[in-house]
Amino acid sequence: MTTPVQPIRIAIVINGQDFLCNPVSLPFSLEGYPPVDVVLYGSNPEVVAGLPVNRLAELHPDQFDLILDAQFLTNGLDDFAPDKLDNLITGPAVPFLKGLVCQLHELRQKQEINSGIINSATDAIITINEEHVIVGFNRGAELMFGYTRAEALGQDLTLVIPPPYKAEHRAYVRRYVATREARMIGKHVRLTALRRDGHEFPMSISFSVAEIRDNLYFTGIIRDITEYKEMEERVLQSERLAAVGNTVTHIAHEIKNPLLIIGGFARQLLKTPNLDDKSNRKLSMIAEEVSHLEEMVAEMRDFVRRPSAQKQSGQIMDILREALDLFHDTFEEHHITVHQVEETPLPSLPFDPRQVRQVFLNLLKNALEAMPQGGEITITSRVQDTKAEISIADTGEGMTAEVAENIFQPYFTTKEKGTGLGLAICQSIIQEHGGTISVASTPGGGTTFIIQLPVDDAALAQE
Repeated sequence: MTTPVQPIRIAIVINGQDFLCNPVSLPFSLEGYPPVDVVLYGSNPEVVAGLPVNRLAELHPDQFDLILDAQFLTNGLDDFAPDKLDNLITGPAVPFLKGLVCQLHELRQKQEINSGIINSATDAIITINEEHVIVGFNRGAELMFGYTRAEALGQDLTLVIPPPYKAEHRAYVRRYVATREARMIGKHVRLTALRRDGHEFPMSISFSVAEIRDNLYFTGIIRDITEYKEMEERVLQSERLAAVGNTVTHIAHEIKNPLLIIGGFARQLLKTPNLDDKSNRKLSMIAEEVSHLEEMVAEMRDFVRRPSAQKQSGQIMDILREALDLFHDTFEEHHITVHQVEETPLPSLPFDPRQVRQVFLNLLKNALEAMPQGGEITITSRVQDTKAEISIADTGEGMTAEVAENIFQPYFTTKEKGTGLGLAICQSIIQEHGGTISVASTPGGGTTFIIQLPVDDAALAQE
């Protein structure tokens, strides 16, 4: 059975208000706490408890704050007269004081280890007291929330809590202090937190509580799960798309042949001589709707079963010019003017010509439909850092922020007969080429689609 360690009891006799001990908080660093250096001196050079013992003659009293001499070894040495030194203590009290100094030195070492571990943690670790005041804030918290430790310590925890939950969290702490009934202590929960710049982000946090000298301290270990949430959403999106893809593939397979038969018969009947106008109009509508349905089936098939990109090195602007040639007559009919601006020449890029042509045709078609009364399309090409950038801007009706946010979502459309797959396919193609496609638009202010594709250093060097 281990004998319990007895506490050291110290009585201090004071005069007035000269008692200087301060209450200890729980800082996650040693800022403000001076280190303790222990240097040994003796008659014989040796090593004691892992520390070298220096020659007593080398001891200079002005280099130390405190000198302890239990056996009066400094008696008779120059500069060590008791009436000349305020930092020399001799006699029977010294062994006790030496024990305190050793304990202080050991505690300092342990604190260095503990604070080093806590401060080096990549997760944020924040501790508050019963008053909801931050008393611990590690380096991970500084990086995550944007506040320095000095700025955070002493502040209310609402500093990093989004507005809807500030009062709720303080009430929870107050309730636990009063009842000791835990609701989230010892659990991992997902909440939102607030950075210094006002940006909210999702986090995973585990709560713990410690009672020290009748005071409660609450600690949260926090992990930014923004990337994890994005990955979750991508996985869910992939699962949804996989399920939709299987359904679409089945439907496309089942209706492809009937559409071919219906469309074929309608086009054959249109060639019948002496067909009255009413029948001709109806057959034309059937043929037109069948063509539209065939396009929809083709888009669906391309979206869920598009072959992998067959890339070859070439000039991507040549493909864009080919797409513009296909729209030339249509643009003239609709009074649409096209401007091409080459800010910097684009280097040769690896891409699949067929797939990239599909992207340009889709974007030009969208621009055409956005300007039924005519307008302008401006195509700008440039090298931006290590990206080849092509923007296609129209002066059309534009779109709301909500529409722009969802424009690349599969099956999202604002068109009466649209599939909502055209831009989703464009995004998929560009992403497969290692690039990005984005949109900027305002209602009545036109729309700009921006394509960025990676350029390797060798290609840049050749330009």
